[in-house]
Amino acid sequence: MNQILLISKSVKIHETLFSLPFAYFGCIYANNGIVDWGILFYVTIALGSARTFGMAINRYLDFNFDQKNIRTKDRPLASKRLSIFSIKIVIFSSALLFLLICFALNKLAFYLSPLVLIIMFIYPYTKRFTFFCNFILGFILSIAPIGGSVAAVGYIEYKLLILSFGIFLWASSFDMIYHTQDYIFHKKNDLHSFSTKFGIKNTYYFSVLLDICSIFIFVLFGYLSEINYFYFIGCGLGIVINIVKYVRNWPKSNDFGLKPEFFRWNSSFSLTISSLAIVSIL
Repeated sequence: MNQILLISKSVKIHETLFSLPFAYFGCIYANNGIVDWGILFYVTIALGSARTFGMAINRYLDFNFDQKNIRTKDRPLASKRLSIFSIKIVIFSSALLFLLICFALNKLAFYLSPLVLIIMFIYPYTKRFTFFCNFILGFILSIAPIGGSVAAVGYIEYKLLILSFGIFLWASSFDMIYHTQDYIFHKKNDLHSFSTKFGIKNTYYFSVLLDICSIFIFVLFGYLSEINYFYFIGCGLGIVINIVKYVRNWPKSNDFGLKPEFFRWNSSFSLTISSLAIVSIL
């Protein structure tokens, strides 16, 4: 039981809230507002297993870095409370579960499933050579509504590509800020992120720009999809959430930390927009 709790803590399964609501929306939107609870169940398992794979492979490949980093050295795997064998079991079992669920859904979902796992496998390596690693994480999260569409109807509803682009900008934005916590460590260990390339203050400024652009993209999607006002209320609330997030987390000089609430604001943003988006098409 202790190992299970350590695995849950290591893969941070609760952070699935960043993308799962958008996957649900993609399902329902592509299915013309029809809620298929069976498909939603499959999507929940698929996204949860894919994210578990991504986080587990990240922790495994970054094991040596996590041990040296003051911020991460107490993580279950880095502190050796969780064994390497256990994390390998998690990696293989979550990948297998994801592939099986996609196989059960439809052909396109199954054909695309290895590509998803490959991208997640590559992501931890990218911080070793490019600051674009933050954008790759953004791309991974942006797949959610497209994956929902494929799961529900077996093809990609093209308008969801617009929504995915907005998610890409938003997710890239908060990953940039997340990596500012490790600015000094990354510099010392020749690791890459947007902040090590352009500095912390510039990272925050660019992150704000990305969040502003993401809201415009979300609004554009709503306009082109002709969905009702609930969705636009969600976009408005998203603006408020972003403003509060930055006001409460804007860095002071030589401040490389983030308040825990930063992550809650991002999950709140996702839940707010996606929930009202779902309401708008039911």
